[in-house]
Amino acid sequence: MAVWLSCGENQGSTAREAAPPLSSIPGHPALETLDFRAIALAWVDDQTVAVLDRDDQQIVYLDLDDGSQRRAANKGGGPGELENALMLLGDGLGGLVVGDMKQNRVSQFDATLSFVRSAQVPGLPIAIVDWDGELVTAIWMQFEMGDPPSFVPTAGIVDLDAGEGWALFSLYSDGGLARPESENPFSPPFISAVMDATGRLLAVQSTEYRIVAFDDAERAAQRQRLADASRRGTPPPGMRDRMEDALEAPRPFFGPGAFALDSAGRLWVITSRETEGSTEVDVFGEGGEFLGTVLVRDRVRALAFDGDRLAALVDRMAADVEGIGGIDLYRID
Repeated sequence: MAVWLSCGENQGSTAREAAPPLSSIPGHPALETLDFRAIALAWVDDQTVAVLDRDDQQIVYLDLDDGSQRRAANKGGGPGELENALMLLGDGLGGLVVGDMKQNRVSQFDATLSFVRSAQVPGLPIAIVDWDGELVTAIWMQFEMGDPPSFVPTAGIVDLDAGEGWALFSLYSDGGLARPESENPFSPPFISAVMDATGRLLAVQSTEYRIVAFDDAERAAQRQRLADASRRGTPPPGMRDRMEDALEAPRPFFGPGAFALDSAGRLWVITSRETEGSTEVDVFGEGGEFLGTVLVRDRVRALAFDGDRLAALVDRMAADVEGIGGIDLYRID
């Protein structure tokens, strides 16, 4: 385990890259305020983002050009239905996968928003971080016997073709995340995670602002694990701290889409500093160095990149629309 550059008040005098500035992109007026409670965010193609309607448990495609909506799925436990969907990930070609906590499954929808198939997960899915063909890399809360027994965040592979998922390693006992102290061992922690271009899983949990990188880059190795007859996973990959003792002031905002990677490999982290009138997003370089903080106009709930464009799912903060969701677009200058 190697400690990356700590990001606190003692940054040293070495010159470093600054956080990239953002410029606002005018969006369609229909995206200014949404008429439903949206959660999660993903680009599905160059002109479309997807969110989840938390109350109706529907996937909503939002066209950035004309503001129109397309919807799929409904609340329920049947094929193509959702009951506690909190996360989604697009393939860039119009399709996406959705994690359903109550049904313990990951479901795939195609570019027409038609249901394709589902795969069962051995736990409660809390994050989807990568999608490569038939394989989805996800994090789920898996029950483990112990003293006391508890649910533990576990990284694994979901095979859409086989309809099953298999654990690879625990983010606690096998990993570098600290187990939060809680009187209720069944209370799930809030985990934010993303997979970078090299295949490293970057993860953090809600009790500390310390991002850990789990090195597991090779897709071939993951496929070999799936081919193993035991299907019991393998010892965890090597890991290293991405960031220790980060900024003193911020508190990360945890939820689907709280982490996002841009095309340059920089990690963008939503924070909750309770700053009046804005949300602050911390930006880190590929090596874990803190680059700075970017201000956006409303409180962000999820981030997603498409090339040099950033989509943000936000809660409006103006008095007349306070708390109502919307979609803002930015470009990295």
